[in-house]
Amino acid sequence: MIASFRAENLKTRKRWANWILIGILLAWILLLTYLTLFLVVTLSPKSIQGPVPASVLKRRLFPENFVPTVLGASASIGAAIMLIFGALSTASEFGWLTVQTILIQKPTRATVLGGKLLALAAATLLVSVLMFAAAAVASYAAVTLDGSSSAWPSGEVMLQAFGALLLQLAVWTAFGAFLGIAFRSAAAAIGGGLTYLFVGEALLGSLLRNTPVVKEVLKFLPGINGGAINGAFPVTIRDTAASTQLVSAGRGVVTLLVYLVVFTVFSLLIFQRRDVGGS
Repeated sequence: MIASFRAENLKTRKRWANWILIGILLAWILLLTYLTLFLVVTLSPKSIQGPVPASVLKRRLFPENFVPTVLGASASIGAAIMLIFGALSTASEFGWLTVQTILIQKPTRATVLGGKLLALAAATLLVSVLMFAAAAVASYAAVTLDGSSSAWPSGEVMLQAFGALLLQLAVWTAFGAFLGIAFRSAAAAIGGGLTYLFVGEALLGSLLRNTPVVKEVLKFLPGINGGAINGAFPVTIRDTAASTQLVSAGRGVVTLLVYLVVFTVFSLLIFQRRDVGGS
């Protein structure tokens, strides 16, 4: 499996689409999440209408709140990027017809997929580190430019938050990889995954959140459980937009771990049993 991991790791590093996806993710955090709001609250504070004044709202960008900010990004743009990342990794082998060439070599199917999943795990860890570092640097820059002071979260809180970030990104990566193997088409896997993420979970979670039957279904969805984990790291300012979590953070962790195992096992079962000669 080590040889398969090295080969997959090389392909992951050489694929420009992966670096473009990472660049989009970091640009979203630095430019849209931090820079845009900082410029608005600094240059045009009167344009912000709401119960939270601009002078207080800007504290969301400071080090004291960088943990909930980066976790919020993981639940939206981070989930979408890693889903695409995982789908491209597995589905592209079928699109390029390289999977047949790989499988006629010595490695077994389980070894090939195991190496690919290990490479995806390493990539997910790297992306998590980059997201965490980008948010921390942006927070430090914001409080420095503002001339204010802000305390960093404790080391324990940051360690827990990084684990929460890594777990959520790993689940969406595994989901994308599973869809890529199931559909054997990058377009179908990405389209289906993003439709579920932004139409399925987002629509149900926002519009039908308080409907009794739908509410019970939502408690088992990965996005809702990820949101429950993020809810354990609240911002230090009054957040009127925050919604009540449907499950506890502990249940969210367990549910996401189950999803991670299920996506991995199902990917292996499909990959081992399905004919890879056609589409």
